[in-house]
Amino acid sequence: MPSCEIKFDFNDSDESVTVRETRIILLLPVIRRAVELQYPDFATEENAVIEAPFRVPFKKDAGVFLFDTIARYAAPTDDNVHEITVEQSYPEAGPKTLDELKEIIELANFWECTTYMECIGFAIAKKLEDKTIEEIAAFMGVECNPPGNFFAEEDGWIHPPADAFQNVQ
Repeated sequence: MPSCEIKFDFNDSDESVTVRETRIILLLPVIRRAVELQYPDFATEENAVIEAPFRVPFKKDAGVFLFDTIARYAAPTDDNVHEITVEQSYPEAGPKTLDELKEIIELANFWECTTYMECIGFAIAKKLEDKTIEEIAAFMGVECNPPGNFFAEEDGWIHPPADAFQNVQ
């Protein structure tokens, strides 16, 4: 049976996290490519061990959560996106705070886990549904512009203010 062992050092912990499941490593594209440099056939090889730990610039809790759930979470599809719930499809993500989920999705992005990002993004979106525009803008780290009336009744055109185009390059 194929086996692979990798240690991860997270930025907030002195203890390494060891992943021994090849199926999880296969779901982490950046890590998979790095392992394939040393063990091109690690997915079918036995006892592929990476000695040097991977340094991860994220919190250990985010990494452990990702390792524990990535193989079980399936991304929402166009067919089921309106029927599924976080509690049903991503039960471990439900109790997480928005900040914890943000750290997890950033780690998933760092490792290029796009399907997993869709799962965590869905959980984040559901948590943002009952928030105000101002709260959502603060969470996203963007400025919340006051509502404006850009529609000109007299000519039927939309006229955004000129400062909306100041940062366009």
